Amino acid sequence: MLQNAAMHGSDVDVKDREKILSAVNEGKRVRFLTYSLTDTMERQLDFVIAAILKKHHHAPLQSTLYSCLKELVVNATKANAKRVFFEELGLDINNAEQYRQGMQKLKGSMSEKWIREYGEKARLKGLETSITFDHTDEGLRILVLNDTDLIGADETRIREKLAEGMSYDDLLSFYMANGDQTEGEGMGLVMNLLLLKGEETDPALFRIGTVDGKTMGRIEIPFNANFQSVRGKDPRGWRDRPAEETINLNFTRS
Repeated sequence: MLQNAAMHGSDVDVKDREKILSAVNEGKRVRFLTYSLTDTMERQLDFVIAAILKKHHHAPLQSTLYSCLKELVVNATKANAKRVFFEELGLDINNAEQYRQGMQKLKGSMSEKWIREYGEKARLKGLETSITFDHTDEGLRILVLNDTDLIGADETRIREKLAEGMSYDDLLSFYMANGDQTEGEGMGLVMNLLLLKGEETDPALFRIGTVDGKTMGRIEIPFNANFQSVRGKDPRGWRDRPAEETINLNFTRS
């Protein structure tokens, strides 16, 4: 029985800690709903990853998976907030010129305060981000969905960055080639790809795409040779699990 899970810090302040541990012990799907990545949510995500990996004897993957998931959640919540920001400006986010104008204004406005403010505005508009953990003895699947579809300009940038990441074998070679550019837009996704490569995880198991008008980020981690990816099949296959096998944790006010 899983009694404790190591985190990067103390797990004393983890909300619904026992509920999460119970769900993981029972092999249930765990799903979070959020609107911005608060400190509370970071602790939640760190803890559930640690609990799942400890249960399935893959604890060394903790740092890599947490780093990758954090990047996906930041991007997802920011995309919802960005949608609200463009609406307030009266700009069409799908129009190339208006998108450029909006992004110029956004870059001048972006701050921690902005993220909190527009995360709350996204909540009021019902634009949420869900983070779902499915795990079995065969492997782990983490799915991040946000309530806005991929904008054409963003999708192009993401594809270019991921293609670029495939040309590197490790983080060191990437840093050597890119130097000070590693903080640019989309670079976090390249880092995800290379971190997973470093864990000898097939890069094809890290996917960005769209499902039913939502933007999807998915990471799959095989625990043994029996793991089967949803890649190449219905990308909505993650929904097939019965509802009673899911624990939903809604942290709209965290």
